[in-house]
Amino acid sequence: MTSGSRCRVRGAGLLVSTLWLVSAVALGDSAEWFLLSRHGECAPLSVLNRKNPEWGQVKDPYQFIEKMRMAGHRTDVREYNTGEGIVVQVDVPAVELSLLFVERSACRGFIDHER
Repeated sequence: MTSGSRCRVRGAGLLVSTLWLVSAVALGDSAEWFLLSRHGECAPLSVLNRKNPEWGQVKDPYQFIEKMRMAGHRTDVREYNTGEGIVVQVDVPAVELSLLFVERSACRGFIDHER
């Protein structure tokens, strides 16, 4: 593969990723999103800002994905429909981060995030 064709393939991949993000945001409803813990409890997305203030306020998984990509990090994204809501798994290998974003309906309870 020549360097020109590699650039075209990379450019096409970026275009597909961008279109996916735009369509996901445009088609998605204004659901309230949370981070899912390993025991099924949920924490508000504001914990992301406390963990790394550079990330700023995050409203949904798609905004977080875009922030990571704009920072130059590769993101691996998988969406699941659980029947109780959408789960978006976002892995960011460069910062050793794996998050599960869920809609309120998928939460069993809420974590006291003020501790």
